[in-house]
Amino acid sequence: MRWSFSSNATFRRCPRQWFYKQVFASSVAKDPIRREAHRLSRLENVQAWRGKIVDTIISETIIPRISAKQPCSITEAQQKAEDLFALQRIQRSVPNGPVSFFEVEYGLPLTEEVFDKALTDIHKALDNFFAAKQVWDIFEQAQSLIPQRALSFKHETASVRVVPDLITFQNGQAPAVLDWKVNTYPMRDYWLQLVTGAIAITKCNPHRDWPNGATLYDTNQVKLFEVQLLLGDVRIHIASENDVHEAEDFISISATEMELACDGSESKNPQPKDYLVTSEPRTCQMCSFKKLCWEASV
Repeated sequence: MRWSFSSNATFRRCPRQWFYKQVFASSVAKDPIRREAHRLSRLENVQAWRGKIVDTIISETIIPRISAKQPCSITEAQQKAEDLFALQRIQRSVPNGPVSFFEVEYGLPLTEEVFDKALTDIHKALDNFFAAKQVWDIFEQAQSLIPQRALSFKHETASVRVVPDLITFQNGQAPAVLDWKVNTYPMRDYWLQLVTGAIAITKCNPHRDWPNGATLYDTNQVKLFEVQLLLGDVRIHIASENDVHEAEDFISISATEMELACDGSESKNPQPKDYLVTSEPRTCQMCSFKKLCWEASV
């Protein structure tokens, strides 16, 4: 069973939505409905999209420039963000496109005010990133900076995948994991996700570009930083032994529930109708797969 935090969140919202996204959707299937499910799986609302633009600028421009000893100025980062914003806005505003806005796909209004607010949030997030002294101190001390690296490890029957926003390695010190969030109203902290990142670093096979001894530290030695970019807030987390056990138990329970959902399907060729749907109307309204789900229910 492949497990990640995003797949767990989807399964919690709606098992059928999880099935569409994680099992049914395929870009190479002969079945046109499965290909359409893949296209719909790539829909994003404007709020999620603005966060990805910030992630892209940090991971593909700012961090590589720091690693190359050619720091990127805040003015340059903001300009690159504006250019990417303008380009992707055009690309994602095409109905039935390969990558579209959720709002465009389902005929919801997208006003200039919506895009102005998204761009303002992007500027604010990048301003706060450059102002986060605690984060930049980590950059200065780091031997290497590795953004958006997928890490995998086995936990019981689950193959766990985690993608920290940034991993840093420092000479003679334990690695650090940083995750930045672009949330206007954070509803919870993200310690569990960060702890799982720490577990991944200490359990996965070392990557070729990691320094020697990178995985020799205990999980509770890995330094964890949650960076709330819209709030300008850096939160430090410590993975205690109990936290590690809690994270592992969480993965075990979640993965088992997913496995049981698959094993409980009525045929060897499971279909969306084999999976339960959410009881929350808003979850249904905001689901990328609702056109397929509703058609299948007729």
